Amino acid sequence: MGIFANMTRRKFLKTAAASAGALAGSQFMPAKSWAGGHSDVIMPPGGKKFKDIELSYFQDGNWLHAPLWLSEQFRKDAGVSIKSRELYDGGDTVAKVLPQLLSRKPRFDWVQYPCLFFGQFAETGQLEPLDDYFAQYAGSQEYLDWVMPAYREFYTKWDNKTYGIMLDGDIHILHYRKNYFNDPDLQRKFSKRFQRELVVPKTWPHFLECTQFFTEELSSKGVYGTSMVVNPPAFGWGFWMDIAASNGVNYFDASMNPGINSKQAVEALDMYKNIIEFSGPGGKSMDINQTIQRWQSGTDVMSVWWIDLSEFTVQQQGMEMAEQQGADIVPGWEQPDGSINHKAVSLWCRTGSIPKNLPQDVKDAAFYFLYRMSHPSISDEIVADEYCGSDPFGRSHYTDESARKYTMANPQRGTDNDLWPTNSGIFKTFETARSHLDGGLRNVEVGYPQFYWEGTPQYADALGRNISKAVSGQLTSQQALDEAAEEWVKIVQKLGIDNQKRQYENFLAGARKLGYKI
Repeated sequence: MGIFANMTRRKFLKTAAASAGALAGSQFMPAKSWAGGHSDVIMPPGGKKFKDIELSYFQDGNWLHAPLWLSEQFRKDAGVSIKSRELYDGGDTVAKVLPQLLSRKPRFDWVQYPCLFFGQFAETGQLEPLDDYFAQYAGSQEYLDWVMPAYREFYTKWDNKTYGIMLDGDIHILHYRKNYFNDPDLQRKFSKRFQRELVVPKTWPHFLECTQFFTEELSSKGVYGTSMVVNPPAFGWGFWMDIAASNGVNYFDASMNPGINSKQAVEALDMYKNIIEFSGPGGKSMDINQTIQRWQSGTDVMSVWWIDLSEFTVQQQGMEMAEQQGADIVPGWEQPDGSINHKAVSLWCRTGSIPKNLPQDVKDAAFYFLYRMSHPSISDEIVADEYCGSDPFGRSHYTDESARKYTMANPQRGTDNDLWPTNSGIFKTFETARSHLDGGLRNVEVGYPQFYWEGTPQYADALGRNISKAVSGQLTSQQALDEAAEEWVKIVQKLGIDNQKRQYENFLAGARKLGYKI
């Protein structure tokens, strides 16, 4: 098991457990194709169907079932369908995917994987370059421009070539309970204490104040200001990075000198620790599943978490509590000119790629399947479906029309099997869905990438492990980040500084395109 093993959120969806193992696609198709929906059918180049090509694919087990319910429609439209899929644990991505990429006869025709490993896989030279495939499809440049830059620039391109197609746009956002911020008694008490109004916090110092206030006022009722993910360390670092990146911290400089133990980085870790002090019992060892449980039970007033926290917990929360959910930009740090610098980490995410060692007709069919599934004509529906596992990653995913889809059945599928037994939308009202997407969009526009080049598991482990030591009091913030930086230097040396500098340049190039100060 890798250091990322068993760490994804969607294990809380009961139906995910039903999908273990390799599955024959024909067993899971809807009885009939969908009516309505988008009328634009993307056809293969030249308008000619494939010759009934059946594809096998790998996916991590927490990205759910969209390829299966799309298979029959794609077969009818274009002569390409799903034959089988194989699920793997996200923590085992490298162990499961890399040998197949290096094989002369890979067992998959396309693969979906977490974006942390995109650079490592691209470095093998065994991912099929996709630029020539895109060029064969009319309108593909509009599609590429449609993918949000925070995902496109980091998780689909490597060394100026395209090797990935976006399938899932994870981003951290600030979830909050509207009823507590709107409570007149709490508003009065907060105003008296802090001499300003109780509003959703926009800066980390204000977030800390709100956390402390809510915890002190409501802990007797079992309600706390927030909880922060600390464990597993391989993910906990990302929640510190929301604070650190908005304080001007970068992973490395251009010469691969670590930036994670700077004065600003230490200030961010002190803030992270101070917030945790007011997060209630177990806060210093809080894991991902516990933060989910606290949100769905109404224990936390605020939660910095992935965007889908408010989606897959709706049933457990109950509709009344779910409709009190709000979403906003992750807090930042006020700058000398009065502006606020926000950064939200795009941790995890998912990309689809094609192995190079396949017959050309299979690669053509695999590209078609991935491209059409990612295209807004299809993905506008699937990102709003509770049994898909994809979060918004394209511009149209944030429109009013898309918000309405979160309140409606997905016309692409029925409810005729155990993998997707319901189909009635996620949210009850348009207003809740609109708030959800507004919060997501604000954060994607300031999205800060995770590390995604060779060495990612080692970097994540070293940073997260030492941050955890600081939280528990074993090390000071400065000591913990110095230890992490020292380990990072050794990782760079082991992997080769010139090699790491070249790979890191992909991160720097994307950051410069987005206007980030590096």
